Amino acid sequence: MSGLIWLTLAPLFYAGMSASAKLAGVYVSVWQIGLGRFVLGLVLVPVIVRALGLNLWGRQRFLLTVRGLCGAVAFLLLVAAFQRIPLSVAMVLFYLYPAFTAILSPWVTGEPTGRGAWPFICGAFVGTTLILWPGESSGSLGLGHLFALIASLMCALTLLLVRRLGRENNIYTLFFYLCLTGTLASLWPLLMQEGSILPGQVVGWIGLAAVAVFSVGAQLSINQALVLIPAPKVSVMMTAEVPILACFGVIYLGEPIGWRLVVGSLLIFSCALGLNLRPAKSVPA
Repeated sequence: MSGLIWLTLAPLFYAGMSASAKLAGVYVSVWQIGLGRFVLGLVLVPVIVRALGLNLWGRQRFLLTVRGLCGAVAFLLLVAAFQRIPLSVAMVLFYLYPAFTAILSPWVTGEPTGRGAWPFICGAFVGTTLILWPGESSGSLGLGHLFALIASLMCALTLLLVRRLGRENNIYTLFFYLCLTGTLASLWPLLMQEGSILPGQVVGWIGLAAVAVFSVGAQLSINQALVLIPAPKVSVMMTAEVPILACFGVIYLGEPIGWRLVVGSLLIFSCALGLNLRPAKSVPA
């Protein structure tokens, strides 16, 4: 029962984090949101690791750093996409990552992509083409769409590296490197920007606090869900973030919706489910 609770909370927390980042983007910069996303975890994780008696720095530190950087860049690009295109479009494009994961898996983890995965991969990219085709729902193609697609690719690399590094490292070490590299990646551009380093309005601080709290809640809930429930079921449940955020964008933010967005979203969403439900291939000995 506790596993089901954590599994239900995970996509809700992730949706809350993305929605908060979208709303906060009106008052603060991408770098401020990034710093708010990662600093709290950077402070909390060492305390948790020390209390549990675990190794904080882990093994294969170079790959841990690469994994953290990929995850941090994925988040920052997704936030940048939120500020340029509708939330619903950005999230649907971001959820191409199961297709990218299947394509890159043989090179990163040594796990082959079965022939049965390719119809889902092709279907996902057909859905992307429909969404990106110029129309009322997508508008003119620009940096926002490119940012969402690159964020999806970086997320796929992050997940594959987590699978590879998770054999020798605990989940808190993986999260710590994400927060460490994310803080550094956000801090330097923040110090270089012309505007104020700190948010100038109270609503900006509230937005950053919401991003930080939802971020930690999302990470802890998905980690607990993965401990209690098989990973394929967790992956399927996490796709619930897409319709939640799409509805938030269309209903609350008044974002436009057209048939290409609907059909393309259904294609990407169903193909992501199909890829997540396929049995995983074993790594060759």
